[in-house]
Amino acid sequence: MDQWEENLQLWLESEKLEKPLAQELHGLVKNFDRNKKELEERFYKDLEFGTGGLRGLLGAGTNRLNIHTVKRTTQGLCDYITEDLNQTADLTPPSVAIGYDSRINSRLFAESAASVFAANGIKTYFYEEICPVPAVSFAVRKYGCIMGVMITASHNPAEYNGYKVYEKHGHQITDTEAKRILRRIAEIDMFSGVSYLHFEEAKKTPYFVFLGKEAIEAYEKSIVETLRTLTEDRPFQIDAENEAKTAQQKMLSFLKVAYSPLHGAGNKPVQEILKRLGLPVENLFLVHRQEKPDGNFPTCPYPNPEKDEAMSLVTALAEKTRADVAIATDPDCDRMGVVIKRENGQYRRLSGNEAGLLMLEFLLRKREEKNRCLTVKQPVIARTIVTSALADRIAEHFGAAIKTTPTGFKYIGELIDTLTEREQEKEFLFGFEESCGYLAGTSVCEKDGALASALICLAAAEAKAEGITLEERLAALYEKYGYAAHRTLDFGFSGIAGKKRMEVIFESFTETGTCLSKNESGKVKVAAESGAYFNGQRESWAGQSIKEILDYRSGIGTLPPLKVLEYRLTGGAGFLVRPSGTEPKLKIYISVYGRQPKEAEMLAEALAEDVSSYINKYEKEKKPI
Repeated sequence: MDQWEENLQLWLESEKLEKPLAQELHGLVKNFDRNKKELEERFYKDLEFGTGGLRGLLGAGTNRLNIHTVKRTTQGLCDYITEDLNQTADLTPPSVAIGYDSRINSRLFAESAASVFAANGIKTYFYEEICPVPAVSFAVRKYGCIMGVMITASHNPAEYNGYKVYEKHGHQITDTEAKRILRRIAEIDMFSGVSYLHFEEAKKTPYFVFLGKEAIEAYEKSIVETLRTLTEDRPFQIDAENEAKTAQQKMLSFLKVAYSPLHGAGNKPVQEILKRLGLPVENLFLVHRQEKPDGNFPTCPYPNPEKDEAMSLVTALAEKTRADVAIATDPDCDRMGVVIKRENGQYRRLSGNEAGLLMLEFLLRKREEKNRCLTVKQPVIARTIVTSALADRIAEHFGAAIKTTPTGFKYIGELIDTLTEREQEKEFLFGFEESCGYLAGTSVCEKDGALASALICLAAAEAKAEGITLEERLAALYEKYGYAAHRTLDFGFSGIAGKKRMEVIFESFTETGTCLSKNESGKVKVAAESGAYFNGQRESWAGQSIKEILDYRSGIGTLPPLKVLEYRLTGGAGFLVRPSGTEPKLKIYISVYGRQPKEAEMLAEALAEDVSSYINKYEKEKKPI
């Protein structure tokens, strides 16, 4: 009997297996031959726990997210807190913050986690209603929690859910912490090794506190105060008693905004923050079909604001209302997508890079205008390695320091930790990633879709007051700093065979360009004079010769070892290859700098076609090209 069959048998025989999961399994086992592959997928391994916590398909099995995998993971966190962090309830019990979004079973899993924490003497601050991911980061920092948990699968389709874990500073756990927690989880029996109370019992213990409306209001207020501090020149006032409005309030009073929460947790916070900033209620138009929380995402099967399909309804609403800007936040409201009205009255979606560059330039310019260098000599900007390097030129122009981090917003959070330890937290101004994640200031330590929504509206309001569109502002930015064309490609791979195939294809990129010589930093030279390849297959991509390849797996500069390859080509072009850390996908990030817009876009498109053709042919033939 294979290991997966043994795991299946243990589940079938367990008296503690939840009834709905037992019924699901027995239904599959009833037609064993037909469902054998499906059952193997469910039980061949444990659902992987990493720096993003857990994320996986819902259902019965060790490789699925369900009440038992949630409880086991939470018990592992409890053991990590009490043993590794040496936090006990002798005097003041350690505490965690728990939040959840609108996804299927999110509330159930949050209650299950809280019940395990309570049984282990760990206090839980539990959001009473669905909340954005950054609200958990905020609660961890506000209430002095040792950790935080958010039940969400971010922008994944409806059949997924997840379990994000935050450390005491409010950002997702580091690689080292994830490995230590994983060791604790691995020691726990799924059914007999978990201490647990029923949720109704847990609520009656001294280890449980509901976070109600006041907690969300404190989070919303912190965002308003952050934006006021970064962009306004005098104390901020809401025009409640006919007081003089600030310049920004006046500008916002003329802005028209279309918004969709994509059936998620951003609806109330985004509306409230925009209202507090001064956007008139009558100027905010909601996509009512996507307003109510619904984990099935009936109008948007893939609720990712990076994609056109997720922005289609809010774009249509913008066209109908002639809104200046349309925004959408993903289900857990940590990402934000933007559609802008063009000079010709048509609409187009901004890429994550474009929106980030606009917000970055806006913040730096406002800082310069308001002379904010009196308290902070040099602000710090952060971007991930796959995010537009044009940010570096903008930062340099304004005298800001640019920090490049690995992919994943937790690394930007770690950067804030480092600044805090040096008593330089106020130096952090802005961090972003190309996948529509943004953070300004340090009220939270996580990308924040609600904050980003307000920030892009402030930038749009300023542009409108000057008689221009955000597209014209972006064009001026390119004119000044140089044009940049970007493409992000992703290729999905599911199941056991898919994961193996993805690994083979990733490795093929080392074969198609790797030179025999490699220096200590991991930089691989493939200049024309060397000409030494393992298989001699590839010397160029889309007609652009390979200058060099950076192999991040060995670690480069101050970056830790990363599963990333970077191809640097002639003509200001290049691309990075990496497996996604949160989805079964291989991702390609293409960039072209320093050319005229039309030429750069054509080259970016040619690179996208060449790389796609390579991967598709490789996959089709099931062998190296």
